[in-house]
Amino acid sequence: MNPLTRATATTGAAAVVAVTGSLGTRYLAIGVSALIAVAAFGWPRLLRVYRRRVSTAIIGASGAISVIAIGLGRDQPFLRYGVAAAGAAVLLALAAEVFFPSPPGRAVTSVTGMMAGAMVAVSGGAWVAAMRTPGASDLVVAGAASLAITGIASVLTSNPGLNAVIALTLGTAAGGGMGVVFDSIGWPGGALVGFVSASAVLLVTELTHREPAPRHFFASVASGITPVLAAGVLVYLGGRLLVG
Repeated sequence: MNPLTRATATTGAAAVVAVTGSLGTRYLAIGVSALIAVAAFGWPRLLRVYRRRVSTAIIGASGAISVIAIGLGRDQPFLRYGVAAAGAAVLLALAAEVFFPSPPGRAVTSVTGMMAGAMVAVSGGAWVAAMRTPGASDLVVAGAASLAITGIASVLTSNPGLNAVIALTLGTAAGGGMGVVFDSIGWPGGALVGFVSASAVLLVTELTHREPAPRHFFASVASGITPVLAAGVLVYLGGRLLVG
């Protein structure tokens, strides 16, 4: 896996969230849906799931259900509507293995791979939930900006440990800086969001280093988009804690 490809995907995905988030909830939902679609195509290749087309359909459908349910939900907390999407993802993954069975010995791997990808896709809907939380929309832009900077910083040198320190520091500083720009957050809240966002990128990066390097381009792209989608839950929780 080319680290530069993964870092570019992370930065690009975070930029999509930041730009669409600044335009409004509808545009953010469209941007997140596009990221889910790309991740759904590459995730089965990343985890070497046997039924790739079926897995792509399930991951994409799970993410779409999450974004639509959260986007159309009427009452807070909006993330609760994503629970239904998570339940649907589990049922879809199990049903897919029944109707489209994997070779003997691959069933557990295929189901867990599909479920993991579906949960990441469902987590992307949390960006929309954060955007819809009164007073927390600025957190979306702040979190996405921190993710973008962390993605770039994670490949600055050839030393992974040094990259992690630099990325965590710059991500936290970027969040704090955004907190200064947005009075609704404050620099302590911004730094907290920047720290957790940077941590999400670094944890996924470390996990990918422990797996065999995928040969498919979209597998690398999916690994870069994954922390951006997953960070939606962290940003939402930050909004609930900091804003209410």
